[in-house]
Amino acid sequence: MFLPREELQCGVFDSSVLRGNKVKSAGRRVVNFELELFHREGGVSHVGDGTYPARRGMLLCAKPGQTRYSDFPVRCSYIRIQPRKDSEIDALLAAAPDCLYIKDEGIVEELMALFTKLCSVLIGAAPERAVPNGIRSNGILLDILYRLQRLWQGSGDVAAKTPIHRIAADAYEYFNEHYAEDCSLKTVAAALHVSPNYLHSVFLREVGVTPFAYVTDKRVRRAKRLIAAGEKSMLEIAMETGFCSQSHFNKVFREATGQTPAAYRRRLLEQY
Repeated sequence: MFLPREELQCGVFDSSVLRGNKVKSAGRRVVNFELELFHREGGVSHVGDGTYPARRGMLLCAKPGQTRYSDFPVRCSYIRIQPRKDSEIDALLAAAPDCLYIKDEGIVEELMALFTKLCSVLIGAAPERAVPNGIRSNGILLDILYRLQRLWQGSGDVAAKTPIHRIAADAYEYFNEHYAEDCSLKTVAAALHVSPNYLHSVFLREVGVTPFAYVTDKRVRRAKRLIAAGEKSMLEIAMETGFCSQSHFNKVFREATGQTPAAYRRRLLEQY
C-alpha cells in the first residue's frame, strides 16, 4: 500500500532539548500509530494501562485511542503513521504489542539506521534522487515494518515486556512526586502498604535500579537544573532537593558526577 508523505512523520525526540526542565509530558490521547525506538536508558513511558521503563532498544507501538505520557529524560527515534481504514499496515500495527525490548544490539543499530534513513528521505535530504522520494519512503517504511513484524512474531531476539508491576509503578509515582521529601524505604513501603524488603525487590526487578539509587538520581538531576539556573545558593538547593545538609549534598553530588556542586557551577560559567 502506498502512503503519501503527508501521512508519515518521523524524527528524533530528545526531552532534554525539546522540553527543557520539564520532568514529564502532558497526558494525551493518541491519534496516529506511533512507533518509538529508544536510544538509551532513562525515563519511563506510560501507554494505556502499561508502564515501561526505558532501555536502549525498547520499541513502543502506541495505537489510536490510547492515552499516554512520558517521564523524562527520554530520547528516541519515532515514526507516526496516520491510520487508514482497512489497511494492512493498520492491521499489523493494531495487533502489535505496546512494548518490546530488543536484545540484539545489531538489530537495534539496523533499525535506528532505517529510522534515520526514512527521516532523511521525508525531509528531502537523502541522496540518490533517481527514485521518487514517495516511493523510496514507502520502501523504507515497509522494510522497517517487515523487520518489526518478524520481531513481534517472536524471532527470539525480542523480550516482550508486560506492564510494570503495580507496586513498582505506584512507588515510581511516589518517588517522582515526593523525591525532595522523606523517601526512605520504610516510609514509602508504609504508604503503599507493603514491606520494605518486598518493595525493594519488586522495584529493583521492574525498574532496574534500587529505590535509593532512583531517588538519588532524581535529586541530583534536579540539583543540576537549579545550579544551572544560578538563582539559589547551594544550601537552598540542598534543602529543595531533599538532602539533609549541604555537606550531605556535596558528598552525594560528587559521588554521582565526579565533582562538587561548586565545581559544577564553575564549569557551567566557564562554558558560558
